[in-house]
Amino acid sequence: MKSEKRVLFLLAASAVVILLVTVLTLFSGKEEPAGTKKPGKDPRVTAGAKVTGGITAEHNKLMMVKSVDTAESTIAVYDLEDGGEVMLSYDVAADIRSKYGSLTYAAALTYGQIVRAEYDGEGRLVKMQLSGEHWELHGVEEFSITNSTLTVNNTTYKLTEETVAYCEGEKIALGEVRDIDRVELCGIDSEILTVRVVKGHGSIKLVNCTEFQGAKVTFKDESHVLEGEPTYLVREGKYTVSVVGEKNAAAAEVTVARNEQVVIDLYEYGGAPVETAQVRFKVTPFSAVLTIDGERVDYYEQDLVLEYGEHEVVAELGGYTTYKGILAITRPYHTFQIDLPERPVTDQDPEEEDSGDENDGEDDSIGSESGDGPQEGNDSSSTENPEGDTSEDDSGEGSGDDSGSGAGESGSGAGDGDETADRRYVPIGAAGGYDYDKEYSTFLLEPTGAIVLIDGISLGAAPVEFEKILGTYTITLRKNGKEKEYTVTVDEGSFEGDVYWKFSMN
Repeated sequence: MKSEKRVLFLLAASAVVILLVTVLTLFSGKEEPAGTKKPGKDPRVTAGAKVTGGITAEHNKLMMVKSVDTAESTIAVYDLEDGGEVMLSYDVAADIRSKYGSLTYAAALTYGQIVRAEYDGEGRLVKMQLSGEHWELHGVEEFSITNSTLTVNNTTYKLTEETVAYCEGEKIALGEVRDIDRVELCGIDSEILTVRVVKGHGSIKLVNCTEFQGAKVTFKDESHVLEGEPTYLVREGKYTVSVVGEKNAAAAEVTVARNEQVVIDLYEYGGAPVETAQVRFKVTPFSAVLTIDGERVDYYEQDLVLEYGEHEVVAELGGYTTYKGILAITRPYHTFQIDLPERPVTDQDPEEEDSGDENDGEDDSIGSESGDGPQEGNDSSSTENPEGDTSEDDSGEGSGDDSGSGAGESGSGAGDGDETADRRYVPIGAAGGYDYDKEYSTFLLEPTGAIVLIDGISLGAAPVEFEKILGTYTITLRKNGKEKEYTVTVDEGSFEGDVYWKFSMN
């Protein structure tokens, strides 16, 4: 009985197994829908291709990162093998790694990095890793470059159509790279992949150089002989350009920006015949009316352009004594200061006093060449004496053409310790114990408005003029709360003539 039950159990189990096998066979043999391709049968897949996240990598190239847009999930790259720009899209499945294989993210990529990128035919990124295949040279300052080669440290590398040059995150033409630039290089074997310009170049041009032909031009460690109107190619940065001729000398501090040209006009330094001058008038009170050769002028805090020669100057204001004088313009830069004293109070009828300018008779006559003006005997009105001569006494009768009716350089506007006072031409060399040549002048032209001091003595606001100091001395400039010092040297035997300086507060 038991044996019969065992036989029946085995037959039942066998039937179940046979049924299960039959069902599985029927399902496995079911026809696939049209258009469906089995994994591994995709005709796009080539030997060695990788499939990540359902995306097949068809390209594997060395590329340079241009930009990353995390909002759009795109990476712009330059193809360093075939040239051209490629836009790659990425998603969370994209595999982005550092040079050493650790996982990173797209936002960490920066312009100029060289990567190995794998992506499909639609520009979808599969994998990107910072390249460790290339070599790098940093801080390269001495090299030579042609259309097809770049030589550094006696080694010549190839420049190809795919070589990328860039500066400050912008691609530039290879032809814009010059041997005075500072660069960084990346390459493989003897071929350069990228050239990064760290410091670019600009130029300095000298114009109106007639009186400086044959002069020595120096800046940084370069020296040239001036011929014609030269242009010098220089690396971007700050330069002090010195031009020293037989009779004149000039120095200008300039800042050269990338791809920009700075023009230095030597006309301003006596480089060409001068027919006009820049003249600054400082009149106290500042509301006084100033007329030159019969025409009213706006003189407040600005330079006027006047022709060389003599000019009739009148300064007047109600309640103050009128100034009249003949001023001679003999130099490219002048500053004249006129202080009008208050008119003495008298018992005269107010109407008559107001019209006093018309009734002063001889007292209102224009000053003579010796400087005798309407304020005779009053030293409160002062102007510049371009020859540096001071009056012999305090009578107010100046000895120079520019003295007007004032007291030469001893006028009340130039009080001791007042940095805002104008002391255009002072014997600072004698005061500081320096050797100096009183036949010639030093002109400090810029920065305009800066207070100029030598040995703590204020010369007023630039532009200023003082005698030609010989040797080495320090100039202090103060403007807008800033102070800067410049140490300059004028060699006694290097040249004859005036000296010109231009500085900056930067």
